[in-house]
Amino acid sequence: GFTRGFTRGFTRGFTRAPARPMNLLAPSVRWPLGITAILAATIAGNLVVMRMASDDPSFAVEPDYYRRAVGWDSTMAQARASAALGWRVTPAVTPLVAGAPATVTLVVTDRDGAPLTGATVAVEALFIARANDRHTATLAEAAPGRYAAPLPLPWAGVWELRVQVRRGDAPDQAFRAVERITVVRGDG
Repeated sequence: GFTRGFTRGFTRGFTRAPARPMNLLAPSVRWPLGITAILAATIAGNLVVMRMASDDPSFAVEPDYYRRAVGWDSTMAQARASAALGWRVTPAVTPLVAGAPATVTLVVTDRDGAPLTGATVAVEALFIARANDRHTATLAEAAPGRYAAPLPLPWAGVWELRVQVRRGDAPDQAFRAVERITVVRGDG
C-alpha cells in the first residue's frame, strides 16, 4: 500500500532530464572562465617578462659578488694600500676601426711622477651600457712606464677599466685602480 506508492512516486520525481548543451553565457559558467582567463594571462605575462629579463644584454651581475661582498674589508684595505703607494694610472685608447681591435695604453707612474718599469699590468674592460660583456688583457711594457695591448672593444662609448699593477712578488707592491675612458669611432 502506502510504502509501495510512496517509493514509486518518490523515484518517479528523480528521472534523468535530457542533456542540454552548456550555455557559456550563463553566470554559473562565466565567473570560472573569467578567473581561469585572468590566471592564464598572469602566467603568460610573467613568462614574457622573465624571457625579456634573461635576454637583456645590458643586464649584468658582478661575477662572484658574494665572495666580493664578504671580502669588502680586504678590498678597502687594498684601496688604502694602493693610495699609500701613490702610483698613478693614465689610460688611453685608440679610436675604433672596423675589423681591428683597439689598443689600450696605460701610463703608470710612481708617487714622484717617474715611469714605473718592470711591472705586470692587467686590465679588465667593461662597457658601461652592457657590463656583462667583459674583455681582459695583460699589457706589455712598450716603453718605460707605458704598457699597451690590443683589446677587442666592439662599441664606442664609456668603458670602465679595472686595472691591476704589480711589481715583484711583495704584497705591498700591488696597486688597483678603476678608470673610465670614452672610446670613439675612427675614420676607418
